[in-house]
Amino acid sequence: MLEGVEAEPVQPHGMVDEVRRVARERFGIPRLHREQERAILTVLGGKDTLLILPTGGGKSLCYQLPSLLIDRPTVVVSPLLALLEDQHQKLIQYGVPAIRLDSTVGVAERREALARLKDGGSLLVLTTPETLAGNELGNLLEKNPPGLVAVDEAHCISEWGHDFRPAYLALGQRVAGLQAGQVLALTATATAPVRDDIIRYLGLRDPEIIVASPHRRNLLFEVRHVRGDEKLRHLAKLARRLPRPGIIYCSTTKAVEDVWLGLRLIKIPTARYHGKMTDKDRTEHQGRFMRKGKRIVMVATSAFGLGIDKPDIRYIVHYQAPASLERYLQEAGRAGRDGHQARCVLLFDESDLAIQEHLLALSRLSPALLSKFGRALAAYAGEERDANIEELALSAGISQRATTSIVTALVEAGICERVGDRIRATGDLETLVERVESLRSRFEVLRREDERRLRAITE
Repeated sequence: MLEGVEAEPVQPHGMVDEVRRVARERFGIPRLHREQERAILTVLGGKDTLLILPTGGGKSLCYQLPSLLIDRPTVVVSPLLALLEDQHQKLIQYGVPAIRLDSTVGVAERREALARLKDGGSLLVLTTPETLAGNELGNLLEKNPPGLVAVDEAHCISEWGHDFRPAYLALGQRVAGLQAGQVLALTATATAPVRDDIIRYLGLRDPEIIVASPHRRNLLFEVRHVRGDEKLRHLAKLARRLPRPGIIYCSTTKAVEDVWLGLRLIKIPTARYHGKMTDKDRTEHQGRFMRKGKRIVMVATSAFGLGIDKPDIRYIVHYQAPASLERYLQEAGRAGRDGHQARCVLLFDESDLAIQEHLLALSRLSPALLSKFGRALAAYAGEERDANIEELALSAGISQRATTSIVTALVEAGICERVGDRIRATGDLETLVERVESLRSRFEVLRREDERRLRAITE
């Protein structure tokens, strides 16, 4: 066992036998993949790590196993509640000490989990970025610093952080404040710019970067050029012929609804999942799909699938082109995790790229919005006043959601700071607008990178 904060880091070669023993005896895994073992030993050896391991490659073991060998809490941050719930149940089955803290945990269970954390020792803490950012969990961890913080689906920092999950951008500051022993970032795919974002935003210290090949011999890839109205008819033929269970990915909620209704009309057992459904309906449809032995088709947006461990998925069909090759590989990689043959089919229509262009434009901070916000912040600073999110949004003439994302990015850049629920500019007033404007180039680069990744699909 590792002996507390003051202990010298255990050299990786001295831990190999212990790591392999725990994998066999606690998780029933006779042999670790090379990248899994290297990541585990690197973390236990006292080094920050960025692990890029394909879907189905066993990323979760790379923090679950170390949590048993570190005598301080291991905090796992994940974007999806379904992943946390699924992992928590499995960890209990394995006898791994674990608690779950997120917005869905009831008062009594939450109180019990916090009391367990207060006791210290080896413990896996499963949580979300938003819960970790709160005072309740954060204050407790500051008093009882974690030995390891693992950030799962770390690509969200780059791909979603500016809009979908602003709390991801603030993770680095929160983790630094916890004085964690090591930080482990995990994702299935990440380009060089995304890796740079992950390292920068999480504050990884001279990290070991471990990248595994995405190639899996049991997956059969195929692209079919299908235009317009032909696409749904073509999909119907595939759905009748291909063995189930399967997942059909669509880019929009409207497409999900259209495909779901179309497959129901031809008597294909079907579930659906998208952001406009109620939590209750999403949970019900996901539960039907995940049920062992259930031969059903899930029609969903890309929100479905992160962290979902269903090994017998026999096919993934992309009804519309995804936003990037990286996302395509990540989503296609959810098929055939049991090692048996599975199909990955892309129904490609050039016009689908316009949909992704629109969605990508919505997902990035607009350089124009940055300029508006900079002027509003400078106006308050000129009057030697601070402001809250609502006041800044009203002054800048932009949405509160966009304002929240901009504030998170500007806090990370040191241009402003949070004081309670107020936002205050930092540095010289004379250079404030200029400093905000300087960020425009970064977000323009991100937008160009989005376009490049999207166009790479056709190359």
